[in-house]
Amino acid sequence: MTIGNKFIRGVAWMAAGGWTEQAINFAVFVTMAKILGPELYGLLSMAAVFIVLAEALVRESVSEYLIAAHDPTVEDYNATFWLTAGLGLGLALALFLAAGPIAELYGQPVVEGLIRGLSVTVLLIAFTAVPVAILRREFNFRVLSLRAIAGVVVGGVAGIAMALSGYGVWSFVGQWIAMITTNVVLAWTAVDWRPGLVTTRMHLRRAGAFGAQVLGLRLAELAVVQMPTLLIGATLGPLATGLYSVSWRLVETLTFLISTPLRMVSQPAFAAVRREGGRAGDLLLDIARLTGVVAFPFFVGLAVVAEPVLRLVFGAEWLGAAPVLSVMAFLGLYFSIAMVQQSFCLAAGKAGEITILTWGNVALGAVLMLIAARWGLVAITAAFVAAHFALWIFRYRLVARLGDMAVMPLLACNAMPALATAVMAGAVVMIHETLSGMPLVVDVAVSILSGVVVFAVLTLLFMRDRLRLLLSYARPGDGAGGVAA
Repeated sequence: MTIGNKFIRGVAWMAAGGWTEQAINFAVFVTMAKILGPELYGLLSMAAVFIVLAEALVRESVSEYLIAAHDPTVEDYNATFWLTAGLGLGLALALFLAAGPIAELYGQPVVEGLIRGLSVTVLLIAFTAVPVAILRREFNFRVLSLRAIAGVVVGGVAGIAMALSGYGVWSFVGQWIAMITTNVVLAWTAVDWRPGLVTTRMHLRRAGAFGAQVLGLRLAELAVVQMPTLLIGATLGPLATGLYSVSWRLVETLTFLISTPLRMVSQPAFAAVRREGGRAGDLLLDIARLTGVVAFPFFVGLAVVAEPVLRLVFGAEWLGAAPVLSVMAFLGLYFSIAMVQQSFCLAAGKAGEITILTWGNVALGAVLMLIAARWGLVAITAAFVAAHFALWIFRYRLVARLGDMAVMPLLACNAMPALATAVMAGAVVMIHETLSGMPLVVDVAVSILSGVVVFAVLTLLFMRDRLRLLLSYARPGDGAGGVAA
């Protein structure tokens, strides 16, 4: 089976698992929210922001070294495990000690217990980082997908049972710990490797140096997510912050469902091609050609139907978020493509340069948003999105250099999807105007369906090469599917 075959199968498993996981998670969230109410959920949110931050720093940080390494040894695996475990332990202890002051800051004593109870999940995730990296390196995405689904099911059952039994806000803690524990158990049972004490200072330094760069990248990614909310809250107030947050949450969720399978699978695929002596740049170009056919119509379509979708899902009181969502949708397009480029850099062992570019997005975004604040929420959102697009060319130049290829093919491969998407968007706008006065659900359904049909026809007419490329990757054997593995 070629690396290309493994890539397509991995993406299929991760996509199926991701969508299923999110659907179950949403059902559990709605059920528990109805049982426990908004006040208890608010208490969880106060504690969760710190837990999520710490979890993000131990998940896919130091362990990324094992995916990029050409031929990791036992010493490399042990060094990575103990460095990650030490990081997780340090963050868990920091959360435990900071829980009291954080609760005092909120004026909610129960938050102290919630943070301390949830801090154990940071250590649990640290313990499972290396097994997950091994599964990714071996393209065992079936296990990773089933593991994620099992986690949300077990966590959901535990959380709902506790909520019905009167445990209140602690039901969320039980759900969270049950989910993470299930993930840990299934990850460890799927790999043969076990940690040992055999390592050297050289291996620790090598893994630690790469891990420090990736930690800087993860911090930059968190800053990208949190900075707009802080700036909008400080300059425009709570109403604007709420409208922005809903728009971002929608785009973030949809981006996760599209970009996460590509990001998770492409990184070990790029690394595997390099280990086999192939041209990882060729695989990057193929993935870029396939990604554009999905990302362009999906997110531009969201921008076009933002107003009726918000009205249908959230109600008329949220229509103020429609122009924000229309602008924010283009950030989803950016992330869908840029995250694959980031995976390419990490697979090449070049975490430092992509980290610098990500912090550049943070800095430029902050400056542009402060300038745009005087013109309101839509302007400040547009400034944030513009900062990413303004620096995008530098990402293209970086991946082109690492892939030993020209920049223009990477840019040009998106031209036809962009043109087809523009035609699709125009057709959807006209159909939406024609349906004015129809029931809202009919308007949304027909608009989306018409967009899908128009883009599908244009793909069959002008982008059959993308379909042939997809089939070549899915078909067993050698060929465009990449080097044999």
